[in-house]
Amino acid sequence: MSFAKTIPFIIVALFFIQCGSDSSKKNLLHSNDNWRSEVIEFPLEFAPSLQFLGTEYVRFSPGWGEQDAPDYFSYAFLWVLEQDIMLSSKKIETYMEKYFNGLMTTVSKSDQNSLQKNIVSKAFFEKINDEMYVGKILTYDAFTTKKEVSLNVIVNYSFCKLQNKHCILFTISPQTPEHQIWKKMKKLSIDIQCE
Repeated sequence: MSFAKTIPFIIVALFFIQCGSDSSKKNLLHSNDNWRSEVIEFPLEFAPSLQFLGTEYVRFSPGWGEQDAPDYFSYAFLWVLEQDIMLSSKKIETYMEKYFNGLMTTVSKSDQNSLQKNIVSKAFFEKINDEMYVGKILTYDAFTTKKEVSLNVIVNYSFCKLQNKHCILFTISPQTPEHQIWKKMKKLSIDIQCE
């Protein structure tokens, strides 16, 4: 094998080794159902301004990417962070606007059929208590419908003393709170030893 052929082979091999190590990381957000899993390290590539130290664990409902499915765009993500980001309604609004603007803009730019390249998301949150916030995110579905979407969100915060980690769980769906999908999302559990 010549040197010119060896270099691309090594680069491709290293790419697969790196991807394999990311995908093999255990998802701490546990689901009994067949919810698709992703694990992403901070800073998030699509939202680099969220300068947190930690990991995002994602679970997508089976019908997440199907426009007519009852669990369309229903998913959850867990941030397990090293630092206390001192949550407030205003901060969650800012974080979610940066998160969804970055995510949907990145997907739109990579989609040649998308006419919408710059996304402006708007988030509204209300504090229920020190451990819970509820809100809404108005954004654009760059993945499936290529239309605006209104997402209902519940945010739960907990501090894991044993691991010295801050856990923030976001459950998201365009469905109203009475819908069956919220019961399913309540069954998601965090697989981290805190006591």
